[in-house]
Amino acid sequence: MDSSKKANSKVLKFLKRTLSFSDASGGAGDIPRGCLAVCVGEEMQRFVIPTEYLSHRAFGALLREAEEEFGFEQEGVLRIPCEVSVFESILKRVEKNVNCKREIYY
Repeated sequence: MDSSKKANSKVLKFLKRTLSFSDASGGAGDIPRGCLAVCVGEEMQRFVIPTEYLSHRAFGALLREAEEEFGFEQEGVLRIPCEVSVFESILKRVEKNVNCKREIYY
C-alpha cells in the first residue's frame, strides 16, 4: 500500500471514530446528521460543518495540518490548528463551491 493510501486510510479511521464519538455522546444532539463538529484555533471556536466539505481539497490541507499537529489519536471533536478568520474564509469558499455544484445538478 503506498503512502497516500495509508494516509487516506488513517484519515477515514479517524473520522469514523470522531463521528461515532459525536453520535454516542450526550452533547452531540445539536449536530445534524451528515455533519461534524470541529474546533478551530487556539480559542477552540466550535463549527458544525457538513461532512461533504471534507472532500474539498482546502479541507484536505486542514486535515493534514491537524494530523501533523495532533496526530490521529485525538478523542472527541476534531481540532483544526488554524486561525479562526482563515478557517471562516476557507469555509465560505467551500460553501460557495458546493452550492455552485448543487445548482448544476438541479
